[in-house]
Amino acid sequence: MRDVLYLMINSEIRREYELCISQQGEQTGHKALVMTNLQQMSHLSVANLYWYFKVRDESELELVEM
Repeated sequence: MRDVLYLMINSEIRREYELCISQQGEQTGHKALVMTNLQQMSHLSVANLYWYFKVRDESELELVEM
């Protein structure tokens, strides 16, 4: 919920989140995660997608390090 408030207050942070999600979506083959679709999503959806990809990437790094 904290990130949702940040996104509501600061549109620049939201754009950074959208860019990160768009890049990750492209890399993973999620064709619907393009900037035009992300701009129509709620702040909560953008925050959830951002953290989904962030946690997933951290998990993959841990597996590689093992």
